[in-house]
Amino acid sequence: MLSSARSISPQRGLSALALALAAMGSWSYPYAAVLPNVDAGLITLTGKKGDVESAENDSNASCTIDVPAAGAGRSIDVHLNNPGSPCYELRVSSIAMSNMPPATRVLLTDDYLCDTTLGNSFDVRRDPESNKNFWVKLRTGAAGATLVEESISALTFKGFATNRSPTSGAVSQDVQVEDFGLNGGNERMTYTLSCIRITSSTNKGTIRGTYLSFPEPEWGEPFKESESEDWSCPTNSVVAGRKHSGDENGETAYQCASISKLTSSDGTWSAAFPECGINLDADYDNDQGRFKTCAEKKYDNENAGYLYFTCPANQVMLGRSHKGDENGDTQYRCGALYQGEPEDGKRVSVWPGTWSEAIKEADSEHSCPANQVMVGRAHKGDENNDTRYLCAKLRAPVDAPI
Repeated sequence: MLSSARSISPQRGLSALALALAAMGSWSYPYAAVLPNVDAGLITLTGKKGDVESAENDSNASCTIDVPAAGAGRSIDVHLNNPGSPCYELRVSSIAMSNMPPATRVLLTDDYLCDTTLGNSFDVRRDPESNKNFWVKLRTGAAGATLVEESISALTFKGFATNRSPTSGAVSQDVQVEDFGLNGGNERMTYTLSCIRITSSTNKGTIRGTYLSFPEPEWGEPFKESESEDWSCPTNSVVAGRKHSGDENGETAYQCASISKLTSSDGTWSAAFPECGINLDADYDNDQGRFKTCAEKKYDNENAGYLYFTCPANQVMLGRSHKGDENGDTQYRCGALYQGEPEDGKRVSVWPGTWSEAIKEADSEHSCPANQVMVGRAHKGDENNDTRYLCAKLRAPVDAPI
């Protein structure tokens, strides 16, 4: 089963609160964006979009996260800083969970990459990557565990949640706060949730496919970075490395890995977003109902921040499209891999590792480790600023949740 997330309307959000959180996994996967399984557990996040410090901001938005089944034995990370996520830019104030699998762990934190190391800076308006002020560890008991909608800032206790819905009278069942960490007051937990790690249990039915191996891929022919619109690896091959030299007029090249007996889906292109990431000093545009993008703010490396794009869970990067300089838009093409025909029982599972260290974009070369492929990329500012990559191992299909 895939973990997934989707944005929902306020009215749907209220009904989904009666359905809210679900099951989990044990390696980190950065988030899925496919239609959820209605029989799966759900996590519902509710909050605002836009300037959360504005007294005139009365927005109400939600997204849901579909959770892996019990026995999947892996972790899946949901990054709210990921432009490919329906939870992107949601400033979360409350969480609900429904129909959760047993022995599922859920980590909530304001760290962009789900780390639990606390820092000492705080900025609620833009929630920058330097915010590292809280983490909460939840665990479900019996199958079907439910957390009635609760403020993130209220999860500063240890024990089972017993909160009650003021409308339906429903009470939380079998969801425990195992531990929490907090720097400063609990007001720092409102509108700053940035990462959720969902870890599913293992059981006697847990099956994991063998890791797949393949030859080291060759570098492709370089081409001009600013003219790389709609670029993709050849059919049935996957991005495994990228290098770039100079500015937007410099050359970019990719490694494309071909894996024996594997076929790829056609995949889909992500939403377009500025290559320069986000500008943390940008003004709020009342006409657009959002903060100005880094492209609208123009050159400002000092205040640039990453956007951590990651492919949906159990998908890999097949292509990247970009036009112009750092103010131009970037998109990524992601898709599933199969051994044979594109059927669920033949689908390859994708197990990401950790993000690479930052490297200067203008003189950068990154190849995934042996037998790994690319599933994420983050960049901020122009070519003199930094880029990071996320790679993943591949496992052969199994007749079990992935």
